[in-house]
Amino acid sequence: MKTYLGKRTIVSLIGLILCGVGVALFLYSGLGVDPASVFELGIANVLHISYGTSSALINVIILAVVLIIDRSYVNVSSVLAIFGIGYTADFVRMFLDMMILGDLNLVVKMLLVFLGLMIMAVGIATYIRADLGVGAIDLISEIISRKGNFQYRIVRIVGDISFVVIGFFLGGTVGLGTIVAAFLTGPAVQFVRPAVHKTVDNIIGWTGEE
Repeated sequence: MKTYLGKRTIVSLIGLILCGVGVALFLYSGLGVDPASVFELGIANVLHISYGTSSALINVIILAVVLIIDRSYVNVSSVLAIFGIGYTADFVRMFLDMMILGDLNLVVKMLLVFLGLMIMAVGIATYIRADLGVGAIDLISEIISRKGNFQYRIVRIVGDISFVVIGFFLGGTVGLGTIVAAFLTGPAVQFVRPAVHKTVDNIIGWTGEE
């Protein structure tokens, strides 16, 4: 998958945009968001900026640090994620605010959470299959696990808990959606991966073995 850079870049961007749509549904449900977004919402609350701007700011800061530590970790998706997820979430949330009136009942909120989860899972599987790196937030766990020789699973769990705790005290939204995102994102990505991989491979013309 080292060829067709243009197609892979477009696929990666589509995946990141889908992640943004998924996050927007979590946000609109009011039931909490994924761990990283809790932290980004906390920063947004403290600085009085939008979620998208907060996400972009955090991504830029992390990438600047990563460039100093080891620039080999930075790739196309790392840069696209600066604007692809956060501002997409802002736009979709604004659109929903204009289209939907009144308070949502719990059933509708739960449907939004699970719909957001599945869309986000498709987005994650899509941009990972494009094989152009990962976003800045995801780089943190990857670098710490590799540089410190720690198990990635443990580093990720500690990182997610830290994001939730810090974000909560900064004013980020924590709730049922946070639990759903923390425990079901992985299984959801695994569930949609075969179909997503087949679709992405057809788009970019990849016919090799995984």
